Amino acid sequence: MGRIRLSLRAKIVVPFVLVVALVGIIGTAAVTALVTSEAVAEFNANLLRASLLANDHLSLVEAARLTTLRAVAATTGVAEATSRKDSAALDRLLTPVIANAAVPPLRLHVLDAKGRELIVVGPDGPASASTASDTFVPEPAVAAVLAGTIDAQGDKFVFLRTEPTGTILYWTGPIRSLNGQVIGVAVLGEPLSAIAGSIRSSGAADLTFYGSTGQVLVSTLSSTSVLPGTTLGMIQPDRPVRFNQSSGGRAYMNLLSDWTMRKMRLGYVAVALDTAQLQAGLDQLRLILLILFTTAALMTLVIGLILVGAISRPVQQLVGAMEAVAGGDLDQRAPAGSSDEIGYLGRVFNLMTAGLQEKTQALEDTYFAAIEALARAIDARDPYTYGHSARVAAYSLEIADELGFPRERREGLRRAALLHDIGKIGVEDHVLRKAGALNYAEARQMREHPVIGHQMLKDVPFLQSSLSGIRHHHERWDGAGYPDTLGGEAIPMQVRILSVADVFDALTSDRPYRQAMSTEEAISQISREAGAQFDPVVVAAFEARTDRLIAILKQQRAHEAGAAEPTAPSDRLALEKAS
Repeated sequence: MGRIRLSLRAKIVVPFVLVVALVGIIGTAAVTALVTSEAVAEFNANLLRASLLANDHLSLVEAARLTTLRAVAATTGVAEATSRKDSAALDRLLTPVIANAAVPPLRLHVLDAKGRELIVVGPDGPASASTASDTFVPEPAVAAVLAGTIDAQGDKFVFLRTEPTGTILYWTGPIRSLNGQVIGVAVLGEPLSAIAGSIRSSGAADLTFYGSTGQVLVSTLSSTSVLPGTTLGMIQPDRPVRFNQSSGGRAYMNLLSDWTMRKMRLGYVAVALDTAQLQAGLDQLRLILLILFTTAALMTLVIGLILVGAISRPVQQLVGAMEAVAGGDLDQRAPAGSSDEIGYLGRVFNLMTAGLQEKTQALEDTYFAAIEALARAIDARDPYTYGHSARVAAYSLEIADELGFPRERREGLRRAALLHDIGKIGVEDHVLRKAGALNYAEARQMREHPVIGHQMLKDVPFLQSSLSGIRHHHERWDGAGYPDTLGGEAIPMQVRILSVADVFDALTSDRPYRQAMSTEEAISQISREAGAQFDPVVVAAFEARTDRLIAILKQQRAHEAGAAEPTAPSDRLALEKAS
């Protein structure tokens, strides 16, 4: 019985299939794990950032409330009115202080030397001594103030209290007489729900305040539960703890940390981010990677099978010719082969190389024409700006010549001028052609066109020297332009030249919302903007070339008028209505 002989095709294909499958599986798993790890790390970083923002906000709240307490104690006449228990005077003196704090739910209690309320200033209006009580007397923080206690944090203290309206966070400090004796106490309270709401609205994600035993005090989530003992046991100073919880049918990751004010632990604060978006993104990413690797593996196998079917000795010579062409030698040709399939492949390769050589040369000769075509396509969207880019390019080169702009940078300037408005492809027609003033949304859309143009062309190699003109042609010398508010010397010279040329053509052109200015008016307008909108040096060069610019304008307009096809009255009427 003879030995089974595998064909050369089988000897190459079988190991090739195994290697591709192995690499595909390992590669997919490795990349998926890496991307998943990076996505989780980014999510955790966002969670930590949100926690830091929340704690920073709490610090700012504390600083603001302590400032208000100091303002209360320092207000002229407050100490005397407190000593006299004059509620009317206290109301008159302290109402402006609380109003200046600009926090609607803020409430100030003024207590006498025995801890009884004299007045309450807040959203419910003043409460005089007739309705006052000694409700704050049992609070250790108030007692400490009345006793004149001063610790490492000073004579201001903080405490929490649960009232019928909810949990209130209070700051308290003394009101002293001129000889330093404590004659009263100022107690400033803010609902914890208001603090949580302000932090949530500032973009620091959802958060929950817990008491010292893990009970929920306030939460911006729809539902939360008491912290279990295991979670409380893991909390250490300066070491936040992560835990998962569900609220309203959604999964959240929480970062729990100590809640401390004035060196006193009030409880815990947890910042929560919805994990649904993270999970959906990871699932979609895994699916995309699986599809990509599967497609790549199948394509590789197909290409491998095609190549294996064409293997023979003359292929080596053909490969050598291919390597030379891949290295950039388009004059290289494969040796003449036999009349079989390999020989035919060699002849086809030679034809392809010759065609590639011709097309490469043709591309080098015509890509400038492609730039011109793009510029015309942009201008053609709006009959009022037809020829605008070509004129701006001509004006820019004239101004550049006057400035002695380097010749090797002229082509970059010309391309930038031709393509500076390409981003208007992304602006809707009704905005471009609107006859009146743009509203906020339309103006915002219009202001996006420099960024859109930059994004469209940033990866085109031969346009790299023109990108600054495309992105920044609406920047101003005084820094009030857009999109990046550059100003002065930070604006590239190419942009400064282009900006003047662009405005000159805009002023001397009819637009849907106004008639064109005369050239004299346009020149005067640009001259007035020297040092504000434009670089004074560029404006001076512009003024020196005005005769030449006017000649270009007349020549371009005559050319456009001759090239434009007449429009029937009915078509013109339709165009006017559409505009």
